[in-house]
Amino acid sequence: MNICIKSNIRRMLLFFIMTLALLCKSKTEKYTWYTPREVIANIDMLEPGDILILSKRPTLRSMWGHAAVLNEHKKVVEFPSYSAGYSESPLYAWRNIKRKVAIFRLKGIDKKFKTALFKEIDDTITKPYGLTFHKNFDKRLYCSQFVYLVFKKAGEKVGREINLDSNGGGWVMPFDIMDSPLLENISLY
Repeated sequence: MNICIKSNIRRMLLFFIMTLALLCKSKTEKYTWYTPREVIANIDMLEPGDILILSKRPTLRSMWGHAAVLNEHKKVVEFPSYSAGYSESPLYAWRNIKRKVAIFRLKGIDKKFKTALFKEIDDTITKPYGLTFHKNFDKRLYCSQFVYLVFKKAGEKVGREINLDSNGGGWVMPFDIMDSPLLENISLY
């Protein structure tokens, strides 16, 4: 390969990386983010059924962000990794996480929906973690797919269409959920 072609490839790659970084940064800035300790200190402002999204980090494991939901006891329910699968822990277990947290709530969420949601969450306890080829495949779950599916299935149970995937792709990522028009970003102050 001659030097001119190598140089053009480097420029295009740099342009792609810079564009991607700007897109990720602009999405982050349109939401209200908190430290885990701020969220814990304001737990009284959280409601069961709230969705917690962790910010992205430049590592393979956290480059997509992370999604979890609060159950009826305000415990964090999530699918954090292959080794953990389904996990339920008190919110204070997140106190030392070195990422920001954004909080989202389904618009018009009511007691009937929450009851159906918590039933759907309970039905996932035995499912393993896994990356799947389509967001509606529910034999193995990853973090944001879990949140997407429990809200979707709870909606079906109460006669409400809940699709939290804002871009409609085959996968659903945490930041796809954040952009859902069905959710509101919760402010703690």
